[in-house]
Amino acid sequence: MTYYSIIRLLGTVGLSLLSKWANGQASALTGTVVNAASGQPVPFAVVEIPTRHLGVQATELGTFVLELPMALASTDSLWATSLGYHARHFAVPAASPCRLQLQASTVALPEAVVRPPGPPTVLGPGADGDKFGFAQGTLRAVGSQGWQIARRFDNAPTGVVQAVRFYVKPNTQCGKAAVRAPFRVRLYAADGPGGAPGTDLLTVSVLTAAAGKGWHEVDLLRYQIQTPTAGFYVAMEWLYTDDAFGCTYTSYNPTTKEKKTAYAYGQSLGGYFDLAPPATWYLSTGYPWQQFAHRSIARIPDQGQNRNAAIQAVIQLN
Repeated sequence: MTYYSIIRLLGTVGLSLLSKWANGQASALTGTVVNAASGQPVPFAVVEIPTRHLGVQATELGTFVLELPMALASTDSLWATSLGYHARHFAVPAASPCRLQLQASTVALPEAVVRPPGPPTVLGPGADGDKFGFAQGTLRAVGSQGWQIARRFDNAPTGVVQAVRFYVKPNTQCGKAAVRAPFRVRLYAADGPGGAPGTDLLTVSVLTAAAGKGWHEVDLLRYQIQTPTAGFYVAMEWLYTDDAFGCTYTSYNPTTKEKKTAYAYGQSLGGYFDLAPPATWYLSTGYPWQQFAHRSIARIPDQGQNRNAAIQAVIQLN
């Protein structure tokens, strides 16, 4: 979808907003997230109302469409966040389109330290993540819901994060082209509630894309990220960038014999369904981080297996 078609669509939604509110109908808030200093769009920002578990991921142009409930309480506020910017609360605007301004945070890259060459330490699973996977079906040009999958690493040796690796593969519905969908790399300290992902360790936006199926490595050495003693997370953040990476398909429920039209977008992150301890968490807009709990899967004997992501961290030792 082009810039102009998105703007036209946002304008159409905005014109109907006030009339829907006047008639007591559910409506939508449209707008753009921008840099407060430059006025430039903030790509892939997240706009949400956490108290209602509602949220969307803005487009590459900073535009968003957020569906609103029938009525809002005085405690409901808009929360806008983006990597590299200070998070900010807003009163829910009464009209569309709106502009949400975020202040950029100051990022100073540390001086790179030259160390004698030596073999790095690779954290995480070594096997290919072919047996299981994590895919996305809520990324669209308008109304996209953000999605992240993170794997926790504990007892890391003292050093810096040299690189991270993701086992990327095509999703089973959209074919091989979808494997090349861009995604963003995220690193977090394990200082969130209950040990969840918390503080951003990688404070700049690093976008990447796999060329095909297999382990995809992203070099992070220039950012000189020290390994936290209390553990850290490496995450894949799905991003909507082009309709070509999405597709509709017919899903089938073998239990109910029901068929329905479904949608998938982008690459699949490989994974495992095994007896390893649970180390994988997920984040969707409008909700806090949650750990993948043990859950049986239809037609697979339940032996206490957990679902874990195929993510590695490569550490350069101090």
